[in-house]
Amino acid sequence: MTNEEAKNLILSIDKFSYVDMISLLGQDECRISYDGPEGMIIMLNDDFMSVASFGDWHGLLPHIDTSCPLICVHDEGLRNYLMEHEGYENKEGCYSYSWWGSPFDIDDHDIRILGPEYLESITAVYAIDSEDSIRELLRKGRISGLFIEGKLAGFVGFHSEGSMGMLQVFDEYRKHGYGELLEKHDINWALSENRIPYCHVFFSNQASINLQNKLGLVRGEKPIWWVWKEN
Repeated sequence: MTNEEAKNLILSIDKFSYVDMISLLGQDECRISYDGPEGMIIMLNDDFMSVASFGDWHGLLPHIDTSCPLICVHDEGLRNYLMEHEGYENKEGCYSYSWWGSPFDIDDHDIRILGPEYLESITAVYAIDSEDSIRELLRKGRISGLFIEGKLAGFVGFHSEGSMGMLQVFDEYRKHGYGELLEKHDINWALSENRIPYCHVFFSNQASINLQNKLGLVRGEKPIWWVWKEN
């Protein structure tokens, strides 16, 4: 199955729940390691895997490389198995939100691509990604910053697999709609690159859930779980 055929299959099954896989299939570094009646497994390089079960997830087990350090799982049963039997960890599930409309109209603001000199400013308030991962995203120019009167007020970026995230507004700049502005910026950026804007939001992150609802992003019916382990 080609990447394009796989995208069309997922679109016909549930584009909102598997939007991350659709996005992955648009990347040159992505490859389909398995597709069958049980589901599909997509690899990005050798250190990230996304697994969707369209049937009984047990049938996918022989095809999952459990040396992979990071997996996005679309089935809670498989998530539980990987934790109980393969040494993976997970803290909380996420909802998938995606945007399928046109670009937003945004008022002029000072939003710039951030360079490596902003690593310390980001890691001081954002700890979900490792410092090495953030350094690499800065090197690739995938993190944007909002500046107010020349001072960094907040930032947003794209994770390595293509999802929007890392949205942070510093305390003194909150309650001005800057979080909404930054997410609109990333949505427009993704659309300009012919990618589907999407994000994964932790179940407990009510503030982000409220933001996605306000902006009109669509939530997938099936949640996802990120599981990881140290090799």
